[in-house]
Amino acid sequence: MKMNSRVRKNPIRALFLVAAFATASAYAQTGYPEKAVTLVVGFAPGTAPDILARQIAEPLGKALSASVIVDNKSGAGGQIAATAVARSASDGYQLLLGEVGSIAIAPFAFKTAYNALRDFVPISEVARTEFVWIVPAKRDYKSLADFVDKARKSRAKVLIGTFGGGSPGHIGAELFSQKAMFQIEPVHFRQVGDGLAALVSGDVEGAFVSVAFASAQLKGGKIAALVQTGESRSKLLPDVPTASEAGFVE
Repeated sequence: MKMNSRVRKNPIRALFLVAAFATASAYAQTGYPEKAVTLVVGFAPGTAPDILARQIAEPLGKALSASVIVDNKSGAGGQIAATAVARSASDGYQLLLGEVGSIAIAPFAFKTAYNALRDFVPISEVARTEFVWIVPAKRDYKSLADFVDKARKSRAKVLIGTFGGGSPGHIGAELFSQKAMFQIEPVHFRQVGDGLAALVSGDVEGAFVSVAFASAQLKGGKIAALVQTGESRSKLLPDVPTASEAGFVE
């Protein structure tokens, strides 16, 4: 929900490592809620944020004694959804399942149609995820070091897929390339399916995605995971080394 007040800017962990999903807050009012509440999510149906939103909607509806409807407004790394909620009435009936890209990165990196500090008030952080660097299986990279070695030798910028400028995956890839000393060209996809298809076909060489997304897609054998960003291996991806294990960080 939109509110015309400022909130404290919370410290953010390294964006490469953390994706925090935080709802915008509703404020107490007599008789609230008197109608259905809409939970807006900035990504397409079937994506991790959408699944999370639907998991939240049912218990939230029970707690509020009202229907909670999930509304997908995908595109621009969540900025379309954030803009829609920022422009809505300040009555608590439009909630946003936001994420670090649209709330904490985009407003400071681009000219957005909303001011995250002014237009939103947080209710709660509801989930965190680590990220995984995935590549086309057809490339047959043996390790992260193998990928970096070939990227450094490339005469052209390495095409990497993202799901929106300023998204955690985009920022993570930029930081990765800077640290590993190779050049990239981000390719922003509005739909996750389009980005995945480009990765499988080899039109892009890599992408940072959530652990949940990677674990589901790896089963098809068309993509491979080279490294994950957590301090320890995820139970969903026990065979994928951490960045520390891969020798990428101390």
